[in-house]
Amino acid sequence: MTTVIVLHGREMCAADLAPFGASLGGGMRYVFPDGPIELDRGRSWWPIDPEKRAKARAMGPMDLHDVFQPGREEARAALDAIVREAGTPYALVGFSQGGMLAMDYVLHDGVRPVALALLSSTRIAFTDWQPRLSRLHDLPVLVSHGRDDQELSFAAGENLRDAAIAGGARVTWLPFDGGHEIPLVVWRALRRLLTSAVASPP
Repeated sequence: MTTVIVLHGREMCAADLAPFGASLGGGMRYVFPDGPIELDRGRSWWPIDPEKRAKARAMGPMDLHDVFQPGREEARAALDAIVREAGTPYALVGFSQGGMLAMDYVLHDGVRPVALALLSSTRIAFTDWQPRLSRLHDLPVLVSHGRDDQELSFAAGENLRDAAIAGGARVTWLPFDGGHEIPLVVWRALRRLLTSAVASPP
């Protein structure tokens, strides 16, 4: 049975996405881990500097391609433990910060999933990512982003899509009218991605 690991965003927790993931069904097993960093509200996959983030946020929707998040290595190690406990085959889904970690993990020699979904996310540490993009070759990848996302800019989503394409991934690009969210149209596309990955394993 294929396991689907779903990574939440910043200031969220596993319970926020569990109903969404469970509704996907499809005869798969779902795992909803909590990020290791506790915040005032929700959790995070790495430490967040609230003052620095507030200054960046005040300038409008963000593209974090030039940001090297402290704690990335520890977050990847935490995810690797989750993946290895879950076993293979598995698919990896990440929303917002969870998408950043999902991509970072796969590019840094993480256990290769059968499919990768990056929902309302962005590139980080791109000078580190860029020479690693070939690790995405022939991997089914869904990238979705809202045109009115006020958290992470729509251009950030487009650039994340282009990075996956440059790596040779089989990319499904899904822009939608909305903000920083997972609407029904994304749910449907994610279900198609997962169903196809289970039906046609590598």
